This record gives sequence, C-alpha cells and structure tokens, in this order.
Amino acid sequence: MNQLKRVLNLPLLTFYGTGMILGAGIYTIIGKAAGIAQESLWLGFILAAIGSLMTALSYAELATMFPRAGAEYIYLKNAFPKHRWASIASGLMMVFAGAATASTVAVAFTGYLETFFSVPTLLAAGTLLILFTILNIIGLKESSWVNVIFTLIEVGGLIIFIYLGMNNPKFGEALSAKPSFATLSSAALIIFAYFGFENTVNLIEETKEPERNIPLAILLSLGISIVLYILVALSAQALLPPQELAQSQAALTDATKIASPKMAGVLSGIALFSTANTALIALVTTSRILYGMAHDHSLPAPLAKVSAKRKTPWLSALIVLTVSFLLLPLGKVEVLASISSFATMISFMAINAALIYLRIHAPNHKRPFRIPLSIKGIPIIPVLGFVLSLIFCLQFEGTVYTVGFLLFTIAVASGLWMQKSKNPFFLKESKTVPQN
Repeated sequence: MNQLKRVLNLPLLTFYGTGMILGAGIYTIIGKAAGIAQESLWLGFILAAIGSLMTALSYAELATMFPRAGAEYIYLKNAFPKHRWASIASGLMMVFAGAATASTVAVAFTGYLETFFSVPTLLAAGTLLILFTILNIIGLKESSWVNVIFTLIEVGGLIIFIYLGMNNPKFGEALSAKPSFATLSSAALIIFAYFGFENTVNLIEETKEPERNIPLAILLSLGISIVLYILVALSAQALLPPQELAQSQAALTDATKIASPKMAGVLSGIALFSTANTALIALVTTSRILYGMAHDHSLPAPLAKVSAKRKTPWLSALIVLTVSFLLLPLGKVEVLASISSFATMISFMAINAALIYLRIHAPNHKRPFRIPLSIKGIPIIPVLGFVLSLIFCLQFEGTVYTVGFLLFTIAVASGLWMQKSKNPFFLKESKTVPQN
C-alpha cells in the first residue's frame, strides 16, 4: 500500500526535473568545465547530453515497468533477484550521489552569496541544508511550490544571460572549435549538470498517472535543459575566455559583468535561487530512495516511517542531511561534483545493464513506455548508454576515485551484509516480479 500522497501532476513533475537539472550545473561547474574543454566547451555539453538522454530513456522504461519509489534499487532487484546485494549497493550509491549533489550546490550557493557579503562556507552551506531538510519534512506539496517559483527565477536568469551573450559580436565563434580528448574529459564533469532526470522517478508514488507522466516529465525536463545549456555555454564563451571562466568562483556572474555590470548583481541573486533549488530537490528525492529501499525491506524499517500528518519520510530526510554534512568538508565544488558524477555513472551502467537483461529474460513484461531500436531483442540505445557511462567513469582525478571507491566499498559491503541479515530490525522479504 502506498503511504505517500499523490500530489504531483505533469507540470509540477516537469518543474521538479527542470529545476533539479538547471541549478545543478550551469551555476556550479561551468567555469571548471571551461578550464578543461577550453574552446570546445559547448561540445562537452552536447556529448554529456547524449549520454544523459540514452540513460534517461532506460529510466523511463524501467519506471513504467516497476512504478515504485527506490529507482535503481527497485529496478536491479527485479532484474537480478538472486543478487539483492547489487540492488542495495546501487541504491546506496545513488544516496551518496544525491547527498554529494546537495553538498556541491550548497557550497556553490556560498560562492554566489559572497557577491553580496562574506559568510563562512560551512556555516552558510550547512544552514541551507538544514532549512531545506525542514521544508522537505513539512511536505512535498509545499516544497513543490517553492520549487516552481525558484525554477521560474533560474530559467529567467539563464534567458537574460543568453540574451547578453547573443548580443556579443563573438557569439557563435566557438562553433568552429574541434573536439579533443579534453572535450571528453569535460563531458564527464559536465554530465553532473544534467543530473536530476533520474531523481524524477523517485517521486513516482507521489505522482498522478505515473505511467504517462514520468516518461514525459523526464524527456521534457531534459530537453528544455539541453537547449538552455548549449546556448548558455556559447554565451559564456562569447563573453569571457575559457581561462578566465575557469578561475572564477561565480563564472556566470563574472561573464555577465562584461556585458552589463548592473545585470551581474541580478544574476548573482538568481544564482542563489538556482543553487538553493537544486539543494532542495536533491534532499527531497534522495530521501525517497532511502524510503523506497526501507519500504521494500532492504534497509532498517524505521527509514520507511512517514509523518502521520505530513506523509513525508522524516527519518530518511534526516539521514540524507547527515551524509550531506559529512561531505561538506571536501570543500571544492569540482571535487564534490565529480564524486556525485562517479557514483551516478556506476548506477547508470547498472541501470542500462538491468534494462538489457530484462529485455532478454522478461520480454513479455508490461512496458507502458518502450525504448525503440532493437537488434535480436537487444535494445541498442541502452547498450550505447552503458558504454558511454563507462567512458565517462574513466575521466576523473585521483581524489575522486579514492573517495568514490570508498563509498562504493561501503555500498557493496552494506549490500552483502543486508542480503544475509536476519535482523528483526528489517521488514520481511518482499517479492520480485517474475521473469519469463
């Protein structure tokens, strides 16, 4: 029985997806990505968009096959029921990724806040996480309307930036740039900017007509974001050289100063709404992953508890807040963003593999949404999505792998322990969908 309340229609769900995607990247990592890709920055956004779109289609199909909160965990559990540790590990990796996303944008928030006044990074970022965890616990309907307002503000800011860039004589010059290995490396960081579509599925138990609205919301929010991102990248390159973008802690604000110093302050204010919005949605959706796993009997039962009045998973929300806090001391935006990307790429590979396996071993399972293009029953797009995710996963620096593999080890060890556990602290074992 669904304990959560279905309050989200297609527009609200699309706002959630779009708000999560837009705030996560453009205001956060575009400067660092420019330092890697140089003139081919906009191509990095296209390459990352292709990788995101391939895996987004896999999420859309799997979400309509198994319409429950928990996403990666639920899908892998049904694909590989004898290896429940893998589904638990994948779910926990996405919890780490969501917490890292919340930490990343909270730190980025403080960077734009310094445009107005100076506040210690840990104090400002920590306060933001606490306030939005409280809003998360108060209720999804309340937080969804905050998200709508913040998303409209951040889209407006990006449109202003694009307008300023398009009026610069250098707009479009970057279109002649040729791709290089650095373009690929930048795409591994840039793909962080597209994260959010995968979190949309964690709201499926709070969505009206989920089989219709979840796939549509994923594709709509990702499509809107791709168009805006490419135009913003071209505008940024027209206003400021890549080397200067890379040195900035508030890249879009500094680029705006070139065209209109007055608008730079406005854009910094908008950036505050954008980064704050992403922190809010990351906290909301990640808490639903923990809730879904506990409700499906693979995490301690208390994590599945919801507030009697608000119908929100309050304990799961507090756990996500704690993990986000623990990541804050890592400090640098690019490190936190890369950790989130690494954890998410691991799960993206698992998601694509699960869909391929289910197409072969459960071909007759109901699929309200189905990815086109198959050869002998094997879906081509998920195969390409798996390969591209693997390539992205090999593009990070040493610190990211150190932290990433530590988190991966914790996730796998936890999965193996929980699979064997007979602790009454867990709920009874649940059933998986039978395969053909």
